[in-house]
This record gives sequence, C-alpha cells and structure tokens, in this order.
Amino acid sequence: MTHTEAIAHLLAPAAPEGTTDVAARDAVVGHVARCSDCWQLLVALHATEPADDRAMAARFGCEAVHDVMFALVELDPAAIARDHADVARHLGWCHACRTRFAEIADVERERRAVPRWLELGEHVREAVGRLVVRIGRAAAGLVEIPDAFVLGPALAPVPLRGVEPASVLSQSARVELGDTGVWAEIQVDEADAAAGLSLRLSSAAPEPLSVRVREARPDGETLVARYTMHGTEPVLVRGLWPGSFVVELHDARDGVHRVRLDIAS
Repeated sequence: MTHTEAIAHLLAPAAPEGTTDVAARDAVVGHVARCSDCWQLLVALHATEPADDRAMAARFGCEAVHDVMFALVELDPAAIARDHADVARHLGWCHACRTRFAEIADVERERRAVPRWLELGEHVREAVGRLVVRIGRAAAGLVEIPDAFVLGPALAPVPLRGVEPASVLSQSARVELGDTGVWAEIQVDEADAAAGLSLRLSSAAPEPLSVRVREARPDGETLVARYTMHGTEPVLVRGLWPGSFVVELHDARDGVHRVRLDIAS
C-alpha cells in the first residue's frame, strides 16, 4: 500500500457497520504503523495534544536518519548495512524515510547525469554555467556559480546599496580541474574598491599553471591579463571592470579549463 492509498483511506468517510473491507483496513493499519508521515496525518486528524506529537516523533526516530541521508546516496546497500546499521534497519521498516531516501537518490542521479563541462576541443573544457560576481564600492560576493563549482565557506557579504543581501551566495567557490585531484579556488576580494579576485590551488600541483583572463567582446575574446600559479601561492587579479570575461587555467599537459565570468555593478 502506498502513502496516497493509506491517506485516501484515512480521509474517506466511515463505511456503514458491517461493510468495512477488513483486508484494506488491516493494510492501512500496517502501513500507518510503519510510516511516520501517515502517522503524523492521523495524529493531526484526531487533534491530539502536543505531547502526542512528541511521542510520535520519538517513536519513529526519523530525524536522526534525515541528517545522514545525503551522505548515503553514493553508498551501495551492502556498505549502508555495514557502516550505518542503525540507519539501514530504520529504512528497512519506515515507509516514509525509505520513500524520501529514494527521492533524494533519484534527484542526485539526475543531477550527476547532467554534464558539468563542455568539450570545446581535444584538450579544452568549459564549465557549464557562469560565475557571476556582484561588484559595487566593495565586492559583494558571488551571486551565481557554474554547475561544476561548490561554494566555499560562507562569509559575511559586503552590503551594497540596492542589492538584497540574500542574493549573495558566498565570497568563494572552488572547482576540481578534471580528474587531476587539483582544486582551484576563486575568491572575491572585498579589500579593493575595484573588482578584485584571487585564484588559489587548494592542493599543491606538481607543475605550475598558467592563468589567462580574456574579455569576451562581440567581435571575439581579448587577452587582458596573464599569470603563473606556483603551488598554493594565490594569484591576485586586480582592476577588472563590469563586463564578461573568460578565466582560463592551462596545465603543463596542454589541458585548458575555461570558466565564464560576469562582473555586474
């Protein structure tokens, strides 16, 4: 029996005495006894005391399972049973958590199936999406990142006149360069009145990387800056203006990773 069927039976008007489908009733009771979502609906229908809600939550113990669901997506059933035995037992009987975990796994699989890099040539890859930086009298931070990036630690954004603070995601983001195991971090520099970015490798690379910043114009791309990154030493990119740019990271094996950068005033 599904959640929808169980809830439909709970909401249906009471059948006349002697006409109740015993098998259906038993199926509903069995489902609700192992489903925290349907049990919560049943509690709400009967308008019980708040203490009953707390007792229901303690009985099912779903909250602790919710906290670790995302960490289990990449594990196979054997690994979950071995390393997270309590969670595996809970998922084995709790219909609500099992359904929720299946939905999370489906969403994660769909997200990973979408390409995060576009192959522009034999050795050239471009991140899907754009890195958008909001700049004012001081750098506000990142308001959009490409799919391949992950946000860095949340920092207090610099307030801008006419810009809602909630629009700022973070002031740093990082991305893995292919399958090299090397991560590059881009951080908005708020100490400069002009647009300022810093690039840093979060793990020491065996060879230096070349960084090139190009302005994207209607008639093509124009090189505006070039740097060399050694190890974990940061490279500071100063004096950029509102517009569209392309940041390129060139490795020693002729591999190029391109990221489109928009700076908005």
